[in-house]
Amino acid sequence: MISLLVLAAFPLFQTPAKPERLKPLVPAPENYTPKQEGTSRPKPSATTLRPGSTPNGPATHPDLAGGDLANLNAEGPRDLRDGRPLPFASDRPLLRIDGVEIHSQELNELVQYYRSFRSGSDDMMLQSAVKALLPLKVMQARFAVDLPDMYRNIEEAHEAAVAGEDFASVVARFSQDSEAPTDDGRYTFGRELAVQPFDRICHTTAANAYSAPFLTVYGYHFLQVLSYERGQKPSDDKSTMRHVLAMYPEMVKMEKAGKDLRVWIKQQVKAAKIEVLEVGMHNLVPSANRGQMVGQ
Repeated sequence: MISLLVLAAFPLFQTPAKPERLKPLVPAPENYTPKQEGTSRPKPSATTLRPGSTPNGPATHPDLAGGDLANLNAEGPRDLRDGRPLPFASDRPLLRIDGVEIHSQELNELVQYYRSFRSGSDDMMLQSAVKALLPLKVMQARFAVDLPDMYRNIEEAHEAAVAGEDFASVVARFSQDSEAPTDDGRYTFGRELAVQPFDRICHTTAANAYSAPFLTVYGYHFLQVLSYERGQKPSDDKSTMRHVLAMYPEMVKMEKAGKDLRVWIKQQVKAAKIEVLEVGMHNLVPSANRGQMVGQ
């Protein structure tokens, strides 16, 4: 059975003495109530990446929490920094998908990732980035009411894993990825074989590190990279990782009822309304979706 994480169906040291509160790669959902300050926090058993950081990412972002770029070995993720400026100098909303915004920083992160193994213009990569994020934003809008509880679940799972609980036990207690091939939710992915930003994160996270919680089209995840294998070409790299998924509850029901989630998600994306929030940014929208633009 092909994992839901697989993208093809759409055409994933030193430890700090005291871990900081982890945040998702997107802001915590509205109505989310964090745990009270002063609640005891477990000491992490492996490096945890801050939101949006990569072990060799842009200089404007934090790198490994408690780590050092000089200590990354040759089999770690490739350096994303190539000296070229990113497409956008400031973070701002550029598009709105059914009321949920796509920000320039999200596009910068994907373009920088694509540059590390793809050829082509930034314009092409920006369109690819928007296309990759459309399903995520459509589901985020549709199931916004579920996000606070889902985030609480993934935060609890993340804290258990970082504290050293057996990962298979964490998966059994929290994960809703019914198609994972192993008890500990393990996969090996080449480039662009998983949905975004899962693909980017599993190819930019150092071995043994835990990502922060992040959102995909299926719900909240976090992952731990177990090993990273560089191919002869950057496009041939492979990442072996394991993850936990807190899935949208309605998707869990649809999956149990035998509904093809990939087909259903495609239908929802085709029905979405796309607002362009800045002059000239209509070119970011893939040609197949331009008929969905409103207010232009």
